[in-house]
Amino acid sequence: MKNRKMWLFAIPLVILFACLLYLFAPPGADRGNVAQANEENRTPTCAVEKQAVVGDPQTITVKAGEKIQTAVDKARPGDTVLISSGTYNEGVVVKRNNITVRGEGQGDTRPVLDGQKQIGNGIIACGDQFVVENLIIKNYQANGILINGSDGVTLRGIFADSTGEYGLFPVHSKNILMENNIVTGASDAALYIGQSENVMIRDNEAYGNVTGLEFENTSNGVADNNYLHNNTSGLLVFVLPDLARKETTNNQLINNRIIGNNLENFGKPGSVVSRVPPGVGIVLLGPDGTEITRNEIRDNRSAAIALVSLHTFFSDRAEFDVGTEPENNHIYGNIIENNAFDPHPSAKAFGFPAVALIWDGSGVNNRWEQPGVSSFPPMLPDSSWSPLLSNAYSRLLALARKFL
Repeated sequence: MKNRKMWLFAIPLVILFACLLYLFAPPGADRGNVAQANEENRTPTCAVEKQAVVGDPQTITVKAGEKIQTAVDKARPGDTVLISSGTYNEGVVVKRNNITVRGEGQGDTRPVLDGQKQIGNGIIACGDQFVVENLIIKNYQANGILINGSDGVTLRGIFADSTGEYGLFPVHSKNILMENNIVTGASDAALYIGQSENVMIRDNEAYGNVTGLEFENTSNGVADNNYLHNNTSGLLVFVLPDLARKETTNNQLINNRIIGNNLENFGKPGSVVSRVPPGVGIVLLGPDGTEITRNEIRDNRSAAIALVSLHTFFSDRAEFDVGTEPENNHIYGNIIENNAFDPHPSAKAFGFPAVALIWDGSGVNNRWEQPGVSSFPPMLPDSSWSPLLSNAYSRLLALARKFL
């Protein structure tokens, strides 16, 4: 009781000091401090072969023992490649617009693309209006399905198992739908969206991966009703340096089940995701305008949600070509239970206590409405705070962490 009274007495003084600090030393704009870093290229090239959409679309059927690639090469824009049940040991490249690749059968009778750990990618596509659905894809070295530079992408009804770093991997694309997929065994992200915009990821399941679902340098995305469990971390929203696209803004995480993500991190040494501590449900690294609501987040050993600056995550790095501070994120109305019960040693190394909600004090206009949930700091800004108070408090916490 004595400690509680001391804390209540200290709050007005903290608020007064924070406001004065903000008025006399307001933070600058959130900008990177180098003009441009070397951009990372993680995707093979795929040049589109532009042809007119046909007026008489055909269905080209691939029988067991035949090559899918042969049918894809025959397909004209508007055609469908229909794959019969069977196992196909190949990688497929789709370079034309308006192509649909669809498997016959249901469940285990769907056609299987098996790379036998000898082939890099299951499917690579770069054409617009590309649809792939109802396949089993397994045992590739790099990615299950890689989409590069497409406008209009649908990935539906895919089961991807042990496909390398990524399961389903659209990048540099827009107007993307990923639904009713199941992905396991990815050493980076199972469901990944990179440097893209206008994305819907819904009704998917990811387990046994380093990351279940990730938005990276991506804007206007929605993750809705996904089941992310038994991964190292459930869901990441990152803005990373050294990439062509420089922002992650206006994403929504709603109605997802993020449960028991405590798997040891088996990410590629040196990769960004290899730094993510096991047992964190959601990690927000520097994004702006993220809405997180109506999610069920439980049984994650290290934390439910962590909202941090790039300076916290990359403590050994001084320069960035992106804005490093998270701004205008709103976390409210989630079911958060039984998290932070046994923080992983790599989570403890960041210096935060064992609490469900972690914020390093960075950024401005971040709001939390999760009453009764343990947090660091114990007092989090909510919608009742004025912008002056909220931003001053953020400034004070960031200063305190710098010197403590």
